[in-house]
Amino acid sequence: MNSPSSTRAASRAQAGPRGTPLRGAAAPLVAAALLLLAGVPAAADSWGHERGWSIGVEALADFIGAEDPGPGSGANAVFVEEGGGGILLHLGYAFTPRFAMRLGAAAARHGTTRAGVEVDHASLTVEAHCRFLHGEPLQPYVFGGLGGAALEFTSGSLDSKTSGGEAVLGVGLLYHITRHLALDLAARLDLINWNTVEVTAKLPSGGEIRLASPVDESGSAGKLVLGLVWQF
Repeated sequence: MNSPSSTRAASRAQAGPRGTPLRGAAAPLVAAALLLLAGVPAAADSWGHERGWSIGVEALADFIGAEDPGPGSGANAVFVEEGGGGILLHLGYAFTPRFAMRLGAAAARHGTTRAGVEVDHASLTVEAHCRFLHGEPLQPYVFGGLGGAALEFTSGSLDSKTSGGEAVLGVGLLYHITRHLALDLAARLDLINWNTVEVTAKLPSGGEIRLASPVDESGSAGKLVLGLVWQF
């Protein structure tokens, strides 16, 4: 006859193997829960979202059409470097899986031929985006929009700002890392019509003189952007 202690030991020995599959089954359940929380889709048609808001933060490489110093350039002339870097922020809304609108604000800084003098190139645009391959993790898109641009710099006691309207055209790729998070790569071309120059001179007395003059000049800027877009 078996003793009570040996019976309990046998019961524990039998319970161990039966409990092992339950502990092993918990791992996939936990992994599935983590994937759901991260927004990783279970099927290809879950990539992206049908409609809703989005926020983007992107690094910006800015290339403006700038003049190079020539033989007749004065000693005090300041020339802007073509390449600069900055940031692009945008807020968007997708009305359908293939059509969205964005409000974008970009700012980039360029060096100049004079030490300590830098030029800021800023723009604000409203854009319409047309997207393709909805449901796929990689979605190309094209876009166009209208807005305004400005070039500003400070040299000693002199501030200068040139502003005007612009049209923007571009192409891009959205690569969905999760259902709500995507990597955004885009190339943009800004076609600018400069129409106003404002110059502000600061006086030693503390006052200032401000002059504004209309101009009619065309310019352009190319932008490469890479960043993240959160869709919600």
